[in-house]
Amino acid sequence: MLQPPSRPSADAHDARHVALLDAAAQEFNARGISGASIARIARTLGLTRAAVYYYVKDRDDLAAQCYARTCAQMAEDLAEAERATTGLGSVLAFLRRALDPARPPAAVLSELSYLEGRQRAVILGAHHRNLETLRGFIRAGIADGSVRACDDEIVAQTIVGTITWIPLSVDWVEDTDASFRARTVDALADLLVDGEARDPDFAFTPEVSIQAFFPEAGNAFDRRAASTAKIEQLLMTASQLFNRDGIDGTSLDGITAALGATKGALYHYLKNKSDLVLRCYRRSFDLTERFADASEKHGRCGLERALLGLYLNVQAHASGLSPLILMAGASALPPAAKREITRRARRLQRRFTGFGDQGLADGSMRRIDFDAVSQLGAGAFEWLPKWFSQNDPRAAEILAREIVDLFIKGLRAR
Repeated sequence: MLQPPSRPSADAHDARHVALLDAAAQEFNARGISGASIARIARTLGLTRAAVYYYVKDRDDLAAQCYARTCAQMAEDLAEAERATTGLGSVLAFLRRALDPARPPAAVLSELSYLEGRQRAVILGAHHRNLETLRGFIRAGIADGSVRACDDEIVAQTIVGTITWIPLSVDWVEDTDASFRARTVDALADLLVDGEARDPDFAFTPEVSIQAFFPEAGNAFDRRAASTAKIEQLLMTASQLFNRDGIDGTSLDGITAALGATKGALYHYLKNKSDLVLRCYRRSFDLTERFADASEKHGRCGLERALLGLYLNVQAHASGLSPLILMAGASALPPAAKREITRRARRLQRRFTGFGDQGLADGSMRRIDFDAVSQLGAGAFEWLPKWFSQNDPRAAEILAREIVDLFIKGLRAR
């Protein structure tokens, strides 16, 4: 077993520290903060637990260091990308650096609420500064004529969400191809520049509203219907809180407080928090499968089917329907539950790949890497609860329209 020397050189110390943060980032992404194991991280590096504590105070300190490093790497990538001659060039240069397949995936900032106030505030401030820089690239592109007019915040957050989702999706989507991370660099750049529509002026009109997917008011005197309604309210409220604060950052006490219920009432419907999380994931996939069904039924061409599915997924978060997002923690699920979830994710991904193939055949879509785009595209809505509030005046329509337009025509000014 490797041991840190009693007086390590600065270079050796820094190299071990970087290796520790790389291994810890993968652990946090796979299992979440509370599910992460210092011992498992140590074994990955051939270290003892004591050796790990030479570099960090505890698991929370390690998570905070990983999150801070994520922000620092993003700041470096943005600084290098700023050298490009156009705003669109800067966006693409940032994208290629952030998705460099030779670089170990960074820790995803999905569980900031788990950290203590001061740590959280510092990391959140760094993240917001990075986001503002990316927004500045988009505004600069609009000014220099390389980027079409758009809502720079929505577009920047969509890019960040997609970059964030790509390394996580490998754990969430069953049997992801080994080439996926490398392919996403070109696939996402292609999508962001020119979109997926053959006609960039394609007029998208959704034929179904998200309101059609909310549960109908039940008969208060029907015991079974009343019980079903209560369970739906429980799962929707829990999903909203999990989405916003992370599963580890959300307690059952917080959920019962939001519901105005007691823990006893909660345990009448579920076994424990793990049971609640799994039921929220199942509800999420039930909803997204219904969105795909509606897209297949109402879309008149492959492009319209793909766009309607995207539109409904965005509107689900903007409206408060709140499917549980797939962020950190796939490997923390019980094995049988993980198999169930990752298989359902793969089936959905294949359905949207199929919409792309239909669009190519019917002439509504141009040739892109549909397999990669259908998987990475989920990042456009999986990140939404981390930054967007349903109280935002753009929630009714502007949010979904901006994201759909990004997929139709990309960012290039014409």
